[in-house]
Amino acid sequence: MEYKKSYALYERAQKSIAGGHLSNFKQKAGNPQTFFERVEGSKLYDVDGNEFIDFSLSSGPCILGQSNPALQNAIIEQIKKCYSRTFSLIQIEAAELFCEYVNCADRMRFSTSGGEGILYALRTARAYTGKNMVVRFMGQYFGGTDIVLGGIPKDQNSCRAQDNYDQNDVYSQACYTSGRAKHALDDCYLLEFNDLPALEKLFQEDDDIACVIMEPVALNISGCVGEPGFYQGVRELCTKYGVVLIFDETLTGFRIDLRSAQGYFGVTPDMSTFAKAIGGGFPVSAFGGKKEIMDVLADCKAIIPGTYNGNCLSAAAMKATITELAKNDGEIYPQLFALGNLFKEGVLEAAKRHGVPMIMQGFPAALFPVFTEKERIRNHREAILYSDLPRMYRFGSLMKQHGVIGDDRYCISAAHTESDIYRAIEAADKSLKIIAEEM
Repeated sequence: MEYKKSYALYERAQKSIAGGHLSNFKQKAGNPQTFFERVEGSKLYDVDGNEFIDFSLSSGPCILGQSNPALQNAIIEQIKKCYSRTFSLIQIEAAELFCEYVNCADRMRFSTSGGEGILYALRTARAYTGKNMVVRFMGQYFGGTDIVLGGIPKDQNSCRAQDNYDQNDVYSQACYTSGRAKHALDDCYLLEFNDLPALEKLFQEDDDIACVIMEPVALNISGCVGEPGFYQGVRELCTKYGVVLIFDETLTGFRIDLRSAQGYFGVTPDMSTFAKAIGGGFPVSAFGGKKEIMDVLADCKAIIPGTYNGNCLSAAAMKATITELAKNDGEIYPQLFALGNLFKEGVLEAAKRHGVPMIMQGFPAALFPVFTEKERIRNHREAILYSDLPRMYRFGSLMKQHGVIGDDRYCISAAHTESDIYRAIEAADKSLKIIAEEM
């Protein structure tokens, strides 16, 4: 594939947009964007005329596919009515749907981005408990605010997050940032996912813990899933010690199941945050929780400001997306899982054929390729010790060269077809052949 026009646009973008990127982690200087001219269904078409099968889905949101007609029509109809900051029926309808399908949500609030929703959920949990500390898990991503971006334990005997850089940790290299407030991480503890004894020990040592926030499936690094009993164990410990349990369902929400991860795994948190799939591609996020917790907002004990919170267009997108996903009791989900399993099986067969040690983690609608000799990766420490993250990035680059765009993880949408999956498997076969030759 040639990218002459994209390269030219990248050079032009750098003259007005810092770095020529709209959102960035650490990356090599001069890493150009691909510029797209149009999108449709499961396909992306760039300015050079290249066609790609889209498994990125705009980093996850487009669960209905690109340019979904039902979503488009909902937005067009709402634009005709109002697109400015007004409180109207559309927000109530979207909120009612959200609360209907999110088990923990007696009440909800809108926000605009996933990171913003997480920030507000943490504030709400602190206001409710009157406590300060936040617990999160290594390798999980919760947006770009200072308290939860990056940070690793300063040594093996301390689980308090610290603002430093680990040469052996690709995640740390990507997420480390200068400009963070000096004491931003003093209020955050970092533990390894799937380690219940460490969590209980921390609860016993510190009674000032407001909340635990966790991705139920670690779809930002290696796709780790809870070991048997882990989710229930975290739930029981949080209840025992009076700690608010927050599921960050930015990526699992309405993608793993119509009732999201809390429904899929059968464990109800106290609060949850959502973004990505609830808007089908439009900028909208939300968080919700038990009435007694959310009452700190109703009573204005805590404030959640935001001019664009629940704006009419985003609320319309949210209502339309959830309505489409809920049709016929969520019949879309078996379809997503069938296509995802087909993709997983095909890629792993290709890896075995070429002698490349590889597994795929996550769940069928959002899969994470992991290059490892192990049968599974359980947490961030194991991802660093036993998986080849640079090879994972190389795989993604090769897949793009063969017409398939992922985003480290490979997401399935309602617009994908078996033909798309077989083309993607063919691209994986070619990519893995090259990786085998490079080993």
